[in-house]
Amino acid sequence: AGARSMSQKELAEFLGPVSPKKIEWTKTVGTDFDAYSGRALAPLSGTVNIHIGGWPHFKSNAASTAVTGRLGMFPVTWHKRVAPDGTISQEAALKLYDLWKVDIWLEAKRQSDIDGMIAIISRLPTFTQKPKPISSQ
Repeated sequence: AGARSMSQKELAEFLGPVSPKKIEWTKTVGTDFDAYSGRALAPLSGTVNIHIGGWPHFKSNAASTAVTGRLGMFPVTWHKRVAPDGTISQEAALKLYDLWKVDIWLEAKRQSDIDGMIAIISRLPTFTQKPKPISSQ
């Protein structure tokens, strides 16, 4: 199963109060994870990937700089590095209520774009509210 566009209902649930005109999203469903890929829309520029599932593949790069921050209501440690071409990548891993692990990584040419994407992502329901209980039906 490859990346696909999300239905209006799926997108509305994923975005909550966030405008769909900020980041364009696709979703990939794996055996034990959901992966969301986003491409920032103007005025922002850059990409974001969010992997939610059993166990993300996050390993901090020895060449990265650790920066503390937040993602919604979660404190995170961002691992940031700059490629030779100037591309900035920033990644973090966190746990959602002992249920899932989240690996999030962003890439952009400007730190202001990364900060702008993080500000948008911080408003997604995934990072602002507790997960809904699974229905017994």
